[in-house]
Amino acid sequence: MNINETIKSPEGRTLEFKSQVPGKLDSILRTVIAFSNGSGGEIIIGIDDDRNIIGIDQDPFDLEERLASSIHDRIAPVPGVFFQTISIDRNVLFRIKVLPGPNKPYYLKSKGPEKGTYIRVGSTNRLADEWVLADLRRQGRNRSLDEEVETRFGCEVFSSQVFSRYMQWRGLQAQADLEYLVKEKLAVRYNGSCHPTVGGLLLFSEILPEPYAYAGFAVVRYSGDSRSSLVHSQAISCALLDMPGMVLDAVGAYLGSKVEISGLHREEQLDIPLLALRESIVNAICHRDYAMQGSQSKVEVFADRVEVISPGTLPTGIAVADLGLGASEIRNRQIVKIFRKAGYIEQLGTGIIRMRESCRDAGLAEPRFEEVGSYFKVTFFKAQNTLPPDLKAVYDFLRKHGEQSSSQIAASLDIHQNTAIKRLNKLLDAGLVVKKGKGADVRYEAQV
Repeated sequence: MNINETIKSPEGRTLEFKSQVPGKLDSILRTVIAFSNGSGGEIIIGIDDDRNIIGIDQDPFDLEERLASSIHDRIAPVPGVFFQTISIDRNVLFRIKVLPGPNKPYYLKSKGPEKGTYIRVGSTNRLADEWVLADLRRQGRNRSLDEEVETRFGCEVFSSQVFSRYMQWRGLQAQADLEYLVKEKLAVRYNGSCHPTVGGLLLFSEILPEPYAYAGFAVVRYSGDSRSSLVHSQAISCALLDMPGMVLDAVGAYLGSKVEISGLHREEQLDIPLLALRESIVNAICHRDYAMQGSQSKVEVFADRVEVISPGTLPTGIAVADLGLGASEIRNRQIVKIFRKAGYIEQLGTGIIRMRESCRDAGLAEPRFEEVGSYFKVTFFKAQNTLPPDLKAVYDFLRKHGEQSSSQIAASLDIHQNTAIKRLNKLLDAGLVVKKGKGADVRYEAQV
């Protein structure tokens, strides 16, 4: 991306603009630390709040020396930083390029790791809490959370039923065998005891233990296009290996179709292609940040779209623009390994491609991928109903306001009640509205 394209880009996880270098460098140092603890990034100085190029008013060589000295003296470990001057229309911009750091966590020396470690959340720098700090330390050791041994639980947490299903999906004839799990490094024996890894516990527990209930999925249905029209929600807290099927069943019911189960294979026409939904749910399970305790993945079904949201931004080294290009970074090594062996993942780096292709083949808009704060979101768009204006007015009114009587609809739309009933009958015939109750208690509700 050239500098003109960069200037037009919004500030975010890897980009920040400043008009000038302040007298105190604290804000710049916090950004350098946050970029180092994440996917890297760049700070461009000489751009005002309206994205006008105003240039810097300092000598770039003096500025580079000042910044380099401060970064070296005040940040530990020393991050990888490069400086560059750029001339545009007689204005000089100063670019600070920060590489993703291999020796996390990076922090202010004066405050120490516990109070001086910053991470990037959207376009802001935030102090890392103890869970994020622990995750950064794991990254510094090149380990993932799911590889850590969970000493609070013994190997009795493993479910023989989940293990048997897993072996069946792989086409192997074998009974539940703890030795297999030890060999796969999903469990560890030492000093006469046996403990699961975090990945092993999440993958093979029949029900997620209470400390890891946050690793489950929430499935929520709304009657309209906003979160103000909640209809129903449910929490799914089973083994990760069983979770794709459980979540798909719930979503399928909310989309108005029943998903028939046959192993890992399903055949059904939904408002959103099943393949695309399946890929997004598997991705959310495999790639979410399990260090974010208290945050669940969720699928939200709206009248016009379906959103799949998972905690954690994209892994270090991957940007939203890279999605669909075959690039892949693994955050949870054990979970991804077992999901691949179970047949959930065909080839790393191709899930986004399949999502886009299946939506195009179904005549739908391509899904939208975005980072929202500390979360990653995939939005699938439903086909829009092409209704005549008179029917659309009734349908949209029901989607917005929920259950209504024909008299309420008539009064709100300023039409005769008989006219409202005629239009409702047409929507009933089209399967877009359902009738509830009898006699004077009849109410109508939009189907989503």
